[in-house]
Amino acid sequence: MPSSREEVTTVAAAVGYTIPESEVDDYVSLLAKAKAAFEAVEAMDDYQPIPDFDSSPRNDVHLPARSDNPLGAWAYRCTCTSTQPSSDFLKDKTICLKDNIAMAGVPCLLGTDTFVGWVPKADATVVTRILAHGGTIAGKAVCENLSRGAVSATAASGPVDNPYAKGYSAGGSSSGTAALVGSGAVDMGIGCDQGGSIRIPAALCGLYGFKATTGLVPYTGIASNDASVDYVGPITKDCLDCAKLLGVIAGVDGLDDRQIAGAPFPKDVPKYAEILQSMDLSKGLKGVKIGILKEGLQPPTLDPGVRDKFLAAAKVFEELGAEVKEVSVPIHTEARTIYTVMSKMGNHMGMLGRATGRRGLLLTDLLEKKNLPYTQEIIEKMNNTSKDGLLAGEIGWTQYPLAYAKAVNLMRKVKDMYDLALDEVDFLIMPTTVTPSNPYPLPGATPLQHSNASAGKLENTASFNGSGHPALAMPIGFVSAKDDPKLKLPASLQIVGKYWDEAAILKLAYAWENARDWKQF
Repeated sequence: MPSSREEVTTVAAAVGYTIPESEVDDYVSLLAKAKAAFEAVEAMDDYQPIPDFDSSPRNDVHLPARSDNPLGAWAYRCTCTSTQPSSDFLKDKTICLKDNIAMAGVPCLLGTDTFVGWVPKADATVVTRILAHGGTIAGKAVCENLSRGAVSATAASGPVDNPYAKGYSAGGSSSGTAALVGSGAVDMGIGCDQGGSIRIPAALCGLYGFKATTGLVPYTGIASNDASVDYVGPITKDCLDCAKLLGVIAGVDGLDDRQIAGAPFPKDVPKYAEILQSMDLSKGLKGVKIGILKEGLQPPTLDPGVRDKFLAAAKVFEELGAEVKEVSVPIHTEARTIYTVMSKMGNHMGMLGRATGRRGLLLTDLLEKKNLPYTQEIIEKMNNTSKDGLLAGEIGWTQYPLAYAKAVNLMRKVKDMYDLALDEVDFLIMPTTVTPSNPYPLPGATPLQHSNASAGKLENTASFNGSGHPALAMPIGFVSAKDDPKLKLPASLQIVGKYWDEAAILKLAYAWENARDWKQF
């Protein structure tokens, strides 16, 4: 459609410019050329990877009945196993996928009713790799609304219950994945993490959750709002399964531009499971240096039971022969603020469909469904995290245009400060979440009530999304619920290591796991 004088002047006004009258017709001509290019590209056939339905048929795809979904954690069920796997490494293992991960032919709800009817055309790289290694994908696990939020109460399908306490949060945004793995409905799960969304649910549900080094696991084929903080990784019941699943999904795929220098090709990925199985556990942890992050125990929301359980767990490392001492990284107390600016402003552009500067696979079939630009009716269906993000992002870009660029620079400083500490010790440890699970907000809760329900969850997780360091959540026992001392809920310890040092992190966790039964600790 040709441009008009009215359209040109309106567009100019939207960016704060008044075109001189003598130049309006020239811009009508120039923008007509631009519109012709936009329309030509939109009319072209898309270019997406074509899934192999012959070797990996999607069987029994269905929306589960509530009677078959007691925790509210299944988004969609299916059975998918490759008939021609390249290995049997995951044979007989059932796996669920967070429902922001594209699996061709299986509806993806993304936890929302702001749009409906998205059935992805392509498989995410993690899907093809799980199938190639003999795993059985059992379905999609509920994620929080538009994959945002740390409390399991915002999905359009309803709340997800913690497997240890009905009415309590399973964390978020990979809420369904953790609930299904924690309840034993599946053997393993895949979560995604933009501020703690693998580690927080793992922590609250007594599981292992690994956010690996930035770029180790390709995010290709997964819904994203801000590529700079995107991670995908395993959620499992034990450390060995975590190592197995990480080893399968890790490695460069040639599509994800998040995979920075240092990311190995699949054939060069360390054999994490074999490394654990070959450990001589009798040697303990002699020579290993562990730093208790001082600032990780300083949030005012820190639960006394979590603190005591964490310190007791740290003592086990010492009993195994490691040197354990306190380490200070003062910028940790500011890191979440820096991350917040990066995330809110970056997510804002992604939510508006304006994320740019990418090379790889973009989910055009999702964008077609998202009803952009948003309307009052659509925004009303978002959760409070998304609404807050839209409003905060708009304030950021219109009133604080320097904030995003400075936050990106300061996050490099955060990384450098953690690196300095990791020159002194091999690992940093801290509570994953500084509070255990809590009751999720009921329908009708206010925005502030929803926000307050996530208190104590992101203080020690979000900064490592920005810095890129690998971080593993591991269970270390039970603590009393704040509102019911008789109710016991999981506590979690987070291990942070150097870039690409996933094997060493897993070894440390495996040594602890073999020394203590976390459920009895």
